[in-house]
Amino acid sequence: MHSHAALRASVSLLALTLCAGSALAQQRPRLAPPPAAIVPGASAAPISLDEITVTASRQEERAIDALAAVSVVSRTDLRAQQPQRIGTVINQIPGVATQENPNDPATAINIRGLQDFGRVAVTVDGARQNFQRSGHNANGAFFLDPAFVRSIDVTRGPVANIYGSGAIGGVVSFETVDPKDILRPGERAAAEIGATGVFGRQSGAFGNVIGAVRPTEWAAGLVGLSFRSLNPYRDGQGNRILDSDQDLRSGLGKIVLTPGEGQELKLGGQYQRYDFTNGLGSATAPRRENEVTTQNYTAQYSFSRPDIPWLNLKVSAYNTRTETDQTQVSGTGAALGAKRYFNIETTGFDIANTSKFQFGALGLDLTYGADWFEDRVKTSDPVGNGDETTPSGKRQVYGGFVQAHFKYSIFDLIGGLRYDSYELSGGRVSSDGQRLSPKVTLGVTPIQGLQVYATYAEGYRAPSVTETLVDGLHPAPASFLFRPNPNLKPEVGKTIEAGVNLKYDNVLQAGDRFRGKLSVFQNDVTNFIDGVFTDPGAPCGSPVPRACADAFFVYQNVAKAKLTGIEGEFAYDAGRWFASLSGSSIRGDNETNGQPLQSIYPDKLTLGAGLRFLDEKLTVGGRVTLVDEQRRLPASALATASKAYTLVDLYADYKITPDARAFVTLENLGDVRYKRFRDGDNSPGFVGKIGFSTRFGT
Repeated sequence: MHSHAALRASVSLLALTLCAGSALAQQRPRLAPPPAAIVPGASAAPISLDEITVTASRQEERAIDALAAVSVVSRTDLRAQQPQRIGTVINQIPGVATQENPNDPATAINIRGLQDFGRVAVTVDGARQNFQRSGHNANGAFFLDPAFVRSIDVTRGPVANIYGSGAIGGVVSFETVDPKDILRPGERAAAEIGATGVFGRQSGAFGNVIGAVRPTEWAAGLVGLSFRSLNPYRDGQGNRILDSDQDLRSGLGKIVLTPGEGQELKLGGQYQRYDFTNGLGSATAPRRENEVTTQNYTAQYSFSRPDIPWLNLKVSAYNTRTETDQTQVSGTGAALGAKRYFNIETTGFDIANTSKFQFGALGLDLTYGADWFEDRVKTSDPVGNGDETTPSGKRQVYGGFVQAHFKYSIFDLIGGLRYDSYELSGGRVSSDGQRLSPKVTLGVTPIQGLQVYATYAEGYRAPSVTETLVDGLHPAPASFLFRPNPNLKPEVGKTIEAGVNLKYDNVLQAGDRFRGKLSVFQNDVTNFIDGVFTDPGAPCGSPVPRACADAFFVYQNVAKAKLTGIEGEFAYDAGRWFASLSGSSIRGDNETNGQPLQSIYPDKLTLGAGLRFLDEKLTVGGRVTLVDEQRRLPASALATASKAYTLVDLYADYKITPDARAFVTLENLGDVRYKRFRDGDNSPGFVGKIGFSTRFGT
């Protein structure tokens, strides 16, 4: 696949859709939306542009109307794919990728070439997921069972700085299921049960049960249990991938109270436990048993009534903990049976309000608020250096913002300003900083259905505990030093972005929908923080006495990193048939040394299509994913280059009754042997899934 295939396809499609959109807009006035049953992209690809987003503006709006690069994955999409890992779905979003290791269930998210250490803010029910453990994998990951996820809201770029500090890459917000997702109007109790069997290059099963009650009109509750048990998988050539099995147990509880008109209080808790073993069993890569537990506790209050337009209040508080306990099961002496742990606890709150005003033909939405969180990192490794490469420490990050959205005729003007500050300490080292970051967006709707916008936005990311405090000795045979750097400056991302939103109904037939979003961007990151390895003498690891004595690794501020790219996603749904197309092409360079950035993922293009039969009870569809090679890398990272590959997936979903469905998915139908860029090992070959879910209520 040519390196610019995704780029050319997206640009060509943009030209065609713009021409078609202009002609359609001139032929007819704006039309009312078609029946809600028709959802563009449903069961075809995670492109639900009519779904609600809040990460771009702090207000509920449809993704297609957001003046930003926004994608939303709905619960319908998630249930159709039944992913073993949450990254399977996220990877289909343009401009977004994940870094995963088969022997570790954690997921790291990359947006527009930026990841690690909080560059992408990840939240679950509003609670930040800031877990990080340094090694040869991603420096920042989270654990999440897909079984209880009801939506994934993704905003790309620092335009999302209104949503919280540090997100110079973007925001990924996960919401878990609510009682209203299980209960139907008038029901007092309901339950949903699902089970999936896995066959092919991997075998196993997973399932869940969710029960919900509504004892009164103002109170509802939910309890969910989930399990996942999967055996190690094989790649497309039948090679067994070591430690790629999964063993998960998780639970979710939630209470929703509506004490008065317009008021809602949600109290939630989620617990997950992952058990797995990894490592090669060698001196430099010892084998360890892992027990990972996550606990997520949230409280969210909202107040919104049409008759009080100046008060649309949302307040949330949270506490999230991720604890990794490891026991070494290889080696001799003190190493055998040695225990170590990596724990991070994040506590925070968030408050925001939107006041809406109307001055004749001019509308104004004024949004303002504040947020704060604290990371407490505790690590221990008595016989190793894990607590040196992932040091203990504390970081507080806080800030406030104000944003004004003016609406007049065909124009939208958004101006925002955010204040960020942080304080970090550990051992005898501390650092702090603060900054104001502006944002301005101008949107124009010259003809019905066609909206164009341009944005300039800045974001601010404080250094993490590890980047600042890392201090110790790398294990033999490459025994070089890790050095702390308390003088690190925060990163500042400055993005220029232009985009197009396309929204047309009744295009080819009554009741159909066409939706499209396309954006181009340039993000200049100053004071970019990157790990720098210095080895002035004999190469570390060579058979020269004390070859590593002068070598060291330290996080430093690179003068400037530049990232540019194009992203597009388009969906058409006519009820009986549907199709979708999405893709992205991104480039990134370290402008200090003229080398490409190692964190840029290859071009990708995804095409989906399907048909619905039997009064739309039966849906049959497929998806083709084309991923280019990635060899545009710094000289020191050429060993991580990846090859191009093409994947074909098929699926079918049959609604037996309104409350019961059977489904089958066939992934990697060609049994292709491939390795995703930056992943720890090859991905699975052909994997089939067959399952059933039902819901009943009284």
